[in-house]
Amino acid sequence: MNVKVLVVEDDRDYRLIIEEYLKPAGMEVRAAKNGEEALEILKTYSPDIALVDWMMPRLDGEAFCRALRADPRHARLPILMVTVKKEAEEQAEALHFGADGFINKPFKPEELRSRIQALLRIRAAS
Repeated sequence: MNVKVLVVEDDRDYRLIIEEYLKPAGMEVRAAKNGEEALEILKTYSPDIALVDWMMPRLDGEAFCRALRADPRHARLPILMVTVKKEAEEQAEALHFGADGFINKPFKPEELRSRIQALLRIRAAS
């Protein structure tokens, strides 16, 4: 499987953990520290999915999602919010501003990979 994943996460440890979880499954991972850096990466990189932290400096997950949804080149890119937010209202808010799903920190490797695969299946079917 050659899935290209963009990870947008300000916490260095979480960026490394996600990469460690995904690379053995054959996924290619590119990482950004915030939404601004991720938008720069998207100028030359076309991922299959983006894993986005909600709370980040400079350009947070919400603003990043809104920017992607407003850009025709990336409007259909699946976005998985990676967050500590667990309230139903917060999860609904994430879906409202453009996320396709969410996963709560901390997470297990198999849960992360399964959620990625589910979003990719949904996107392929639409």
